[in-house]
Amino acid sequence: MSDAPVAVVVVNWNHRRFLGECLEALRTQGQGLQVIVVDNGSTDGSPEWIADHYPEVRLLAFPDNRGFSRAFNAAVHRTDAPWVLSLNPDVTVRPGFVAALVHAAARDARIGIVAPKLLWANNPTLLDSTGLFIDRRRRPYDRGQGEMDRGQYDAQTDVFGASGAAALYRRAMLEDVAPEGEYLDEDFFAYYEDADLSWRARLRGWRCVYAPEAVATHVRGWGDTLRKRGHAAKESRGPRLALRNRYLMTLKNDAWRYVMADLPWILAAELPRLLYAALTVPGALLGLFDLARAWPAALRKRRAVRSRRTIDDALIRRWFVAPANVQ
Repeated sequence: MSDAPVAVVVVNWNHRRFLGECLEALRTQGQGLQVIVVDNGSTDGSPEWIADHYPEVRLLAFPDNRGFSRAFNAAVHRTDAPWVLSLNPDVTVRPGFVAALVHAAARDARIGIVAPKLLWANNPTLLDSTGLFIDRRRRPYDRGQGEMDRGQYDAQTDVFGASGAAALYRRAMLEDVAPEGEYLDEDFFAYYEDADLSWRARLRGWRCVYAPEAVATHVRGWGDTLRKRGHAAKESRGPRLALRNRYLMTLKNDAWRYVMADLPWILAAELPRLLYAALTVPGALLGLFDLARAWPAALRKRRAVRSRRTIDDALIRRWFVAPANVQ
């Protein structure tokens, strides 16, 4: 436990080459941070390097890779800070980043999530994320990704959610949406757990806002999509997990009547996508078998999520953007 008002959770897996810049930038944020690095069984010497170079950082080292969700949850359980900042090791924050996030959240007690402005690390003139949204095909996407930053997203506004690469969470929100302490769904392992959390928060009446004053850079691309695999090799588990988790997210949170209403859009996107996967990354289709195995647990979680919702599904669906409006 710590008296620091903000706990920063960095989940690491073989990202030592980024950790120095990430942790050094956090040192510039001033007092009031408790930084926790959860290492998921890295083989690149990350735990030893952190212990040698950043003794003030609390290190939680797992012997194996337990997934982003489980690692994040374990860290949150080890702090009582009222604010929790999820930060990827390949994110470098700029001065005033944390203060801007907390200031934005403090404006309303119902703000449970704050999304910063993320820029591409290799070209900071391009946007990486200005908040998380979902389209009618049930695909999460980062607003503005790949666009030139011309100030078009410099107004503070409500957004659907925040990318888990960098997101500030109010602890009261985390406890409210996960009464059993599983803040990020551990069945997801990784990918789209941030969108799932945002959806659950929305169903409970929590707001998410975008704070453009909080700026950081992000090294994007670790295999979370079929077409844009970034640094990941074809045998990466990323496409397989992403395929399964998008369906799990919808199964857990969505209203069946709106799934049926949007079914033409969903099928028009999913059928070509599955064919493309079969031809180019056939291993991704194993995500469908994973989905079948996860189905009973997802239905049980769905009952819990849906029984506790306080917001009408029609209000949630208003956030779902028509595919034609998504770049």
